[in-house]
Amino acid sequence: MSRARPAALLLALAGYWLPWLTHPAAALRLNGYELSEWVTFLPAVRDGSSSLTRLAFLLPLAALALLCALAAARPASTLNLPPLGEGAARRPAPATRARLWGLLPNMAGPLGWLFLALGLLCALIVFPPYPYLLTAYADPEYQPQLLAAALTLIGVMVVVFLPADLGAALQTLLALGALALGAWALAAVQPSASDLLGAPWAVGLGWWAMLLGLGWLALLGLRRLFGPRV
Repeated sequence: MSRARPAALLLALAGYWLPWLTHPAAALRLNGYELSEWVTFLPAVRDGSSSLTRLAFLLPLAALALLCALAAARPASTLNLPPLGEGAARRPAPATRARLWGLLPNMAGPLGWLFLALGLLCALIVFPPYPYLLTAYADPEYQPQLLAAALTLIGVMVVVFLPADLGAALQTLLALGALALGAWALAAVQPSASDLLGAPWAVGLGWWAMLLGLGWLALLGLRRLFGPRV
């Protein structure tokens, strides 16, 4: 795994959890996850006149979960596998063990396992909090969040098996989508937040860091797709 990809991922993850809106008062420093709940109390959101929902701030985290999983596995096209039958001729392996081993992703070393754990953790955080999780399937307010979280968790376990080019394309799309959604969500909520405060509510460092990390990941994905193959 190159150093650029982990650095971009960690920058985007840190940015999500650092303040998106900042203020000298600690209680008014809100990161992306905190904004996902805070935005539901805005009058325009409660009466349905605003298109903002908590998913606008949770979907970037879901995208980061999938991006972590993509970075966790070594793509199949980069593995140095012996020609078919060569390894078996030298050292036969039990058929059952070979089949089971083939079902597992090839992780990119200890750092790959770390990113897989981070991806699973981010996916779990997208789920509705307890005790709302217990009734989310029947609650119109939490149903979309439950569905998004379940799909993210499944996606984390699937994308580790993608070949290199497909993984790079998905990385680019996820990074660009999360960047656009994160930019729109904060741009949409900041005026309402400033109105409630009665003063401009400054954009925090976290939002900028997340956008920078996502933009970097998108460029790395495009470079993998269209750059020279080495």
